[in-house]
Amino acid sequence: MARAVRGSAIDTRTARQKLAIQREPHWVKISKGCYIGYRKNAISDGSWIARFRDRLGKQHHKAIGAADDVMDADNDTALSFEQAQRRARDWFQTTASLGTDGRKPGTYTVAHCMADYLAYIRAHRKSHHHLDTYANAYILPRLGKLDTAELTTAIIRNWHEAIAQEPPRLRTCKGRSQEYRQEDPNPAEALRKRRLRANRHLVTLKAALNYAWRNGHIAHKDAWERVRLFGGVERQRTRFLSIDEAKSLLDHCEPDLRILVQAALLTGARYGELCALDVRDFHRHAGTLLIRDSKSGKPRHIYLNEEGAAFFDALVLGRDFSAPLLPKVDGGRWARDLHFRPFKAALKRAGIEPGFTFHELRHTWASLTIMAGAPLMVVAQNLGHRDTRMVERHYGHLASSYVRDVIRVSAPSFGNTQIKNHRGSLQRIPHDGTLEKPKAPWQEAS
Repeated sequence: MARAVRGSAIDTRTARQKLAIQREPHWVKISKGCYIGYRKNAISDGSWIARFRDRLGKQHHKAIGAADDVMDADNDTALSFEQAQRRARDWFQTTASLGTDGRKPGTYTVAHCMADYLAYIRAHRKSHHHLDTYANAYILPRLGKLDTAELTTAIIRNWHEAIAQEPPRLRTCKGRSQEYRQEDPNPAEALRKRRLRANRHLVTLKAALNYAWRNGHIAHKDAWERVRLFGGVERQRTRFLSIDEAKSLLDHCEPDLRILVQAALLTGARYGELCALDVRDFHRHAGTLLIRDSKSGKPRHIYLNEEGAAFFDALVLGRDFSAPLLPKVDGGRWARDLHFRPFKAALKRAGIEPGFTFHELRHTWASLTIMAGAPLMVVAQNLGHRDTRMVERHYGHLASSYVRDVIRVSAPSFGNTQIKNHRGSLQRIPHDGTLEKPKAPWQEAS
């Protein structure tokens, strides 16, 4: 048994009677990170408290019991300083043998890792429901029970490749075997989609493991850093409406849905962002919409063209500032999935592909704006992206004409230049970049 520590300020009744009454206990150090404290009370016996600092620097406290200030110590209802030390040491050993959340050392599993990461996402990010679904479907069933300290590159790579071999799943009732939907008839396209899905789940797993590593739960991150994503699986955005198709869709929408769709086409905002807009979020003089709660959690302003500013100006005329900017026919707000059926019906009436989604109205705004010559950085800012990477990935191919026009106007020109042709004769290059037709030998002679 460890030797009891002597604390002259709190080890005897007489010494404790001389202490002042204060909120913070009077502490005595037992060992590194381990303390026992005495809190004096005005109308009753004082109490013993233990304090422990874990390997991450977090403080843990535990009430040990009442001190023997009035009653004799019996190791039950009243504890002497030595008895309180023994109880504190037992608690220190138990706490030290567990993690900060009650787990034994070496048992920080992938399930624990995902739980910590998802808790962080729920607290700091707006979009998290899909991560819960993906984790429960693809990560936890196969990796959840594994200790993160035992994860290897081979284990993660095999899991990643196994997902790429699995056909797309259908939503299946609990208790029934997993059902799958039919794949793309093109084998190469089907493989691309499976690998794209596997990449997304690998990114989620890596994000969770990196979060645990940054918080000190995992010592090394080599195991998952060596696992690479499948390449060549991303596709640029190709589905968007032409101006005529957009007009036809608007003509076949119900009145309240038409306003919502037109707002999406004029702003490129997400459905949830449009639903949350109030009348006060339109700034007439600046010609902007304030998105207070975006996907990233940061507010942003959407800049409108003249048509967009006039559209919203008419919507807010004479209305209360706190009213929904884009109300339903009954005056209430659009909510999750309420637009789904009326939007599908409008697509059918307009003769547009039924697989077209409301979110692709956002792609329509971005595509048409880029093709009209807007710089990618400007489009990215209005869409709420931090930089142009997402815009370049999905819409960069649409900006080729803009790049061509800018280069033709901006690249340096050095006047007429002469080069030697294959015969050694000088040939002039005019400003338009076209070569002069070589002269025939009899023309040169003349």
